[in-house]
Amino acid sequence: MYRNMTTAVVIPAYNEELLIRRTVEGIPDFVDCIIVVNDASTDATLSVLSDIESDHPNMTILSNRENLGIGGSLKAGFDYVIENTASSAVGIVPGDNQFDCSFLQPMLDELIDEKLDYVKACRFFDREALKTMPTYRRLGNILISLLTKFSTGYYSVTDITDTCGWLRRTTLEQVNFAIVRERYDFEVSFLTALSIVGGKVKDHATPTYYGEETSNINLFGTVLRNLRAVWVGFWQRIYYKYVLFSFHPIALLLFCGLLSSAIGAGFGIFILIIKITQDLTPSTGTVMLTVVPFVLGFQLLLTALIMDASNEGK
Repeated sequence: MYRNMTTAVVIPAYNEELLIRRTVEGIPDFVDCIIVVNDASTDATLSVLSDIESDHPNMTILSNRENLGIGGSLKAGFDYVIENTASSAVGIVPGDNQFDCSFLQPMLDELIDEKLDYVKACRFFDREALKTMPTYRRLGNILISLLTKFSTGYYSVTDITDTCGWLRRTTLEQVNFAIVRERYDFEVSFLTALSIVGGKVKDHATPTYYGEETSNINLFGTVLRNLRAVWVGFWQRIYYKYVLFSFHPIALLLFCGLLSSAIGAGFGIFILIIKITQDLTPSTGTVMLTVVPFVLGFQLLLTALIMDASNEGK
């Protein structure tokens, strides 16, 4: 119990035999329930968890029959928390001991004091800690984070791929997990689902430690899944938030902007083909038929973007 809130922490773990003990032991004493989800590990992760189970009476071990990925493991943990506990705040901590659990208390304070729905870790505010991140991860995270701002509508959130932090149970219960993916594209799709229900999300600066852990990430496959999640998530958010629930002016501006831009670009390509194949110079009026729709479309899209940014967390 912390400030009259019952708390639970979900720890997804896949092949973390070297680090899962330290991760569990680092969870603060105020946490009421620890749910470790063993994601069909092929090493001794489950054996280590069994060895330390007696030392942590508030720990529950769940085991996936098959490997479900970080998203699938977190879903299993969330389901357990909602169905079997009265926890009103749900934390996320990875099993690889990269997250400094001493930050759980100030992050929970922020969730409570600012009446937020999700306070998540951000590694990008600590320059020294950022230097310890492998270069390919840093560049990949920056690219995905930039694209995800447009996809999820959380323009103020910087470190998209770090899910560590606290969620309100009431918000978690509203999330449509049918659109949340299970692998390393979980983060993008989960934020999209949170945006649809109007969740208020805020970054909290935390360091990350890279040491003995072995990465299980397939870089190429992860990038492709995240790019697909960004594209699909954007249109899901627009449909649910601005079309289905209430037809918002943002949707009208977006669709009209896309149509106008496409007409201008398409006519421009047609003029270029005529110029190349028939050596005909287009008149000023003909050129304007390309420029005007394209510029108008761009302005409409920019207006939709500005309105969308101002609508964050609503």
